[in-house]
Amino acid sequence: MAHHDAREIVEVFRDHLARHDRPLCFLFGAGTSAAVNIAPPSKPGGAAPFKPLIPPVAPLTQSCKRAVEALGKEYQAAWIEAELEAGATPANIEQVLSLVRKKLEAAGPKDRLLGLTVEGLTKIETCIRETIARIVNPDEHTIPARVPHDDFAAWARRTTRTQPIEIFTTNYDILIERALEAAQLPLFDGFVGSYRPFFRPDLVERDEYLPPPSFVRLWKIHGSVNWSIRSGLGGYRVTRGEPSNSGEMIYPSHRKYDESRQQPYLALLTRLRTALDRDDALLVTAGYSFSDQHINSIIFSALDNRPRAHAIALQFADSHPTDPLSKDARGRRNLLVLARNAATIGGTWGEWRLKEAVDERTAPFMDLAFDSDAVPEPGVPPLTGRFRLGDFVWLSRFLAAMTSSGSLSEATP
Repeated sequence: MAHHDAREIVEVFRDHLARHDRPLCFLFGAGTSAAVNIAPPSKPGGAAPFKPLIPPVAPLTQSCKRAVEALGKEYQAAWIEAELEAGATPANIEQVLSLVRKKLEAAGPKDRLLGLTVEGLTKIETCIRETIARIVNPDEHTIPARVPHDDFAAWARRTTRTQPIEIFTTNYDILIERALEAAQLPLFDGFVGSYRPFFRPDLVERDEYLPPPSFVRLWKIHGSVNWSIRSGLGGYRVTRGEPSNSGEMIYPSHRKYDESRQQPYLALLTRLRTALDRDDALLVTAGYSFSDQHINSIIFSALDNRPRAHAIALQFADSHPTDPLSKDARGRRNLLVLARNAATIGGTWGEWRLKEAVDERTAPFMDLAFDSDAVPEPGVPPLTGRFRLGDFVWLSRFLAAMTSSGSLSEATP
């Protein structure tokens, strides 16, 4: 069986991030928001409890299901998750919402789909997006004083780059905006204006219109709880304001009502394609499960067309040789999948095994990235363990330590 040395990979990862002239992109998925823990402190001697501030996709899907079923018996029968269960993974709420919208768009005034009229389908669609918006828009007082996003923002604030940091996210919440603004980082997200900032797709798609590298670029591919549609002298526009529970611009990829709803989604996918279509581009994914085939196709196409571009997929869970993502990485040497128990690197899947045990010299950076197993017996160095950077909490701490006093670079040869 092949093995990969976690220390070598961590050093390579750190060196990639330290290159200030390299195009750097992050793709944050639901796992980054779910990393915020609001559970009370553990009791002495007890295991540390965990309760996410914002639930991951599977619990969010079940919450939406319960909300729709609470509308009545006819809505219970209309829940369409079963239509999407043919795949290897359970259907998620974005797939359900997309299918509901497709049926809604296909239905005529007198049609009945899933046993419901157009009015009934509209009620399901509204219920789902309002439920999502309510759950991912927690009250300010429930958010911990410090969240992992703050550590990420601290790193972004301290690092100096000749190429901008571009953050793509499928999350609807505003945790990352909140952290970046708290760190007083200049931020551009495709909106312009001061009264009711509105989305300008042409500014997103063309590099010459974008602000300098000192600005962090934030692209919310699946919409946001603080986006809405407004009409005015300029027609319908997507505007940004205070967060709301209407969910009006939640996952706006399949909306036929007016072209403006699709503008952010299509423009931001184009931005992702442009950002990755560069030699030496580096994409780091965190909390992203690779369940969005539109995004995946852009990533894989860029890696196929740009051999010098790389993607590092940090995975929270274990990896297996038969996983779809492992198979994708075996065919692409520039796609690295770093999971808790194993990795696919250079097209080869293998479990983690250190060549040398972590010692006092390497501990300052390795303990943040790799949890060595306890020594099985006296005199035997711990060479196995679990990779930590797939957890956004540890990734953010690792990044923040890179630019703090006594940085990681000072702890290694």
